Amino acid sequence: MEHQIADVAMARFSAKPGGQLAFDVDWQSKGIQGGQATLSVIPAPWQQADTVPLAHASWRQQRLHFTQQVPEALNALADGRWLALDEAGNPHQLVMSSIHFQQAYSDFRLCRGEASVEQTLDGQRLTLHFKVGSQQLSPAQRQQLETLAARLTSDARISSLLIESFTDNRGKAELNLRLSRMRAEQVADQLRGTLPTLPMDIRAYGEASPLTDNDTPAGRYQNRRVTITLIQAEQAS
Repeated sequence: MEHQIADVAMARFSAKPGGQLAFDVDWQSKGIQGGQATLSVIPAPWQQADTVPLAHASWRQQRLHFTQQVPEALNALADGRWLALDEAGNPHQLVMSSIHFQQAYSDFRLCRGEASVEQTLDGQRLTLHFKVGSQQLSPAQRQQLETLAARLTSDARISSLLIESFTDNRGKAELNLRLSRMRAEQVADQLRGTLPTLPMDIRAYGEASPLTDNDTPAGRYQNRRVTITLIQAEQAS
């Protein structure tokens, strides 16, 4: 995920194998002499909040490389705050705004296979996205399901789960329907390990009911999904 800072630098968030996040800033102009820079969270011009230093890095071949506090930096941008880079003795500040950040961050999270928790009219819904042709859960998705299951063991309000599975429109419709069923069963099997007696209603739709068009990789990724909706006792009656 890239962000051009004026005409002088390119900021880039990336995820390495294993999930570690990094934040790099490549200087595209003259004037960098080396030395250390501080990455901080700052309020947007219309906000009232304190500056919060996050991490330090040194310029190496026109680049700053941060691996500490990167999730905190992303969360700050998602909350509407900005990032700033300062150098000791340099009166100028390099600022990265959060304007137009939300859509890019949403795509970044989808590409990492992260699930999102969405409020719905009938409880909460957990959405998991899948790679092309895959029915396997990632380690991160298994952890998210384990966290959800652990929460439900102590929540007597939830009477059942509705598990719905969808694909993109690539490939044959009958194969997509079968794949959506296998993905839903994978999710259910993972949850049953902790919740063996909780009723689960599994519905596979294949390529029906896309969230968005299938014309782009990002759109197809959003459509390859399994949603788990928590049904409360009064809703089931």
